[in-house]
Amino acid sequence: MRAHFRSDVPIVWQGRHRPAEDPFRASTAPPPGASMSIRDHDLRISPTLSVNPPRRARRAATALIAATGLVLAGCTSTGEAGTGSSAAGQGVDVSAAVAAVKEASAVPAFQLQAPPVDMTKIAGKKVYVIPLSSQIPYVTAVDAEIKSVVEQHGATYLEFPNSGQPTEWAAGITQAIAQQADVIILSQGPDPKLLVPQLQQAKEAGIPVVLSHLYQVGEELPSEVDGLIAATTNVDFAEAGRLMADAAIARSGGAVNALIITSTEVAPSQSISDAVQATLKERCPDTCKATVENVPVADWATRLSSTTQTALQRDPDINWVIPLYDSMSLGVISGITSAGKTTGVDVASYNGTPDILKLIQDGGPMKVDVGESTAWLGRAAADQAFRLLAGQEPIAGGDVKTPLRIFTPDNVGEAGTPPQATLGYGDAYSSGYDALWTSGQ
Repeated sequence: MRAHFRSDVPIVWQGRHRPAEDPFRASTAPPPGASMSIRDHDLRISPTLSVNPPRRARRAATALIAATGLVLAGCTSTGEAGTGSSAAGQGVDVSAAVAAVKEASAVPAFQLQAPPVDMTKIAGKKVYVIPLSSQIPYVTAVDAEIKSVVEQHGATYLEFPNSGQPTEWAAGITQAIAQQADVIILSQGPDPKLLVPQLQQAKEAGIPVVLSHLYQVGEELPSEVDGLIAATTNVDFAEAGRLMADAAIARSGGAVNALIITSTEVAPSQSISDAVQATLKERCPDTCKATVENVPVADWATRLSSTTQTALQRDPDINWVIPLYDSMSLGVISGITSAGKTTGVDVASYNGTPDILKLIQDGGPMKVDVGESTAWLGRAAADQAFRLLAGQEPIAGGDVKTPLRIFTPDNVGEAGTPPQATLGYGDAYSSGYDALWTSGQ
């Protein structure tokens, strides 16, 4: 999941003014002595985390992404995990963490095993895409890949641009019906529970709907939309949490005192945070622990630095800060610097945003980022749509096996210099889907 700020919103630095930019991009560091606030910001949350099947049997609680209408609660909570009488004598399992990190650091393989799709039945069809928001670059990158493969196979790509409002998604479905679309893709997580009347109309019109990147692998569709969604592409948000914890354990020799910074109003946060803590408790119960601080997304610009600084001053032994989403990382790093902890405290996060991968390349506290491929996500969504258009069964349960990859100083160069969203994941997704998309002979 990513937090995105609209590009037309001014960012105000105390005593100075700059054109609107993403407040967490590396290029928007404040002038010396300035502090940052965001005025009249418009927050968009994009569920963009697609992961491969869990590498361990333990599965954290399922997570449902709230695509819009997030209530930005302002409370801060703390908690600890990883110590207690039940942990005594269990030792430290660094080797398992090292193995997990090694596996997830490699260029991912194409693991989807599914029947081939007869692509001769795709030509001439209309694929209508309704994105979560056309203002989110990550979402538009996914949709660009959908467009590419749809047109490559002779179908027509149509899209309903929008700013992420449920009323716009509803209008998009209505427009798709009017244009006699053959399949609709709700791309990157529009909430179908807000679209039940329109989804019923699409079903009555005989138009199947694919929902991408909203639900946890293994999670059933909500009862409100069961029977209205023909196929999904699902993810395992908790795996990112497990991998962040494993990376910290592996790089610290099993001695982790972590500060986890969450945003509890974002639905997957609980699952990810729980997975980090559970992994620390499982791997190193006697030598690892975690404290959790909540910073609502609306407060990222103003509170991430101070929350991090205060926590480090309260507990000087903290050696890892784990903000759950990597757009939080610049604020966290600012707090680390303000606390005078420029060495001895490392950062691990999740998303693989190119600007944050650049921080790994530059050196400093940023050491781990768990990323994903927009091109892979786009092909996964298109594949489900193609199966429906060909009159075939979609992949059951939406388990399309899109992977994560851990980036560290050891392999971040493979993401490009500077990093690019389309690099670092190899090309197995391209050859893998091409092999599934056949001529029908």
